[in-house]
Amino acid sequence: MSRRSFWVGSSGPRSLVPFRRVSGLALSCGCVSWSVRGSSRSFSGSVVWAEFASPGAAARFGFRASHLVGVPVSVRPGVCSVGGLVWVASVPVAR
Repeated sequence: MSRRSFWVGSSGPRSLVPFRRVSGLALSCGCVSWSVRGSSRSFSGSVVWAEFASPGAAARFGFRASHLVGVPVSVRPGVCSVGGLVWVASVPVAR
C-alpha cells in the first residue's frame, strides 16, 4: 500500500461551502472522524479535516468535495490515536 500524498479533483470557480455540507459529504463517503480546524493556508481560513480508513474512500470524498469548493483536495496518510493509519483529506469551508 502506498503511503504517499496525492491530489484529487480539479480547479474551478472557488466557492465557500458551509462546513455542515462538507462534513455530511464526508460521513456519506464513510469517514471515521471529522473536525473543523483553522488553517492559515486555506483561502477560507477554515477546513474540514476528514479521516478515512482507506485511500480509495478518501479519494472519492476528495474528488466530490473538490467539485463543491473549486480547488483540488490533498489526501495524505495520518495516524489516529485509536485506529492507527488513516487517510486525511482537508477541504476549505465557511464556518
